[in-house]
Amino acid sequence: MKRLICLFAVFAILFTACQNDDEIILEDIGMVVDYASAGNCGYIIELENGTKIQPLYYPEGFTFSQGQRVHIQYAELTNVVPSCDRGIPAEIVFVEELDCASFIDWNSSGSGSLPGDPISVHEAFIDGNCIQIKISYGGGCKEHTINLARIQPSETDTSSIPTFEISHNANGDMCEAYFTKELRFDLKPLKQEGIKTFVLTAKLTNGEIYKEIFELE
Repeated sequence: MKRLICLFAVFAILFTACQNDDEIILEDIGMVVDYASAGNCGYIIELENGTKIQPLYYPEGFTFSQGQRVHIQYAELTNVVPSCDRGIPAEIVFVEELDCASFIDWNSSGSGSLPGDPISVHEAFIDGNCIQIKISYGGGCKEHTINLARIQPSETDTSSIPTFEISHNANGDMCEAYFTKELRFDLKPLKQEGIKTFVLTAKLTNGEIYKEIFELE
């Protein structure tokens, strides 16, 4: 009888261990949204099924960026209480970038002006079909909007090289917290047009204008 009880105890321990390791892996496609200016939040993945998740753990070497479309496999961390209330905490076990964010077209001869609150540009480089840009700015009290705008030339502009500007709308945010973001924008439309060269510009926090020329393969 004693031996039977011991065997049952060993079975119970093994069964419990198997239950703890048997996590449910979910799979979906979603859009990455940067909530860095919203309390203690960061990147949130808004899935096509309507669920929002917080990627607390994800494969080393992957970089999330605003507007990115990703295919993921993940497990919900039901025992974790996050400081951000924008989504379910999760561990990403697999992630694949499907598309970068799209740039916008801006007509320089139209009404209004392109938002141009200053930023710091740390680096910019072409990675496959995307341009990756690392920037910083001050804020923390309001939501900021950052886009890459292709400036459509006016009738008097004879330049044949497309110009892009990093557009930053701080919405009058006067707070001084410091945020750093990685941005990735899709360059496939340029390649489809046969464009080989473009210019990237931005208004910097020191009052100068950032300007760099890029070559497409």
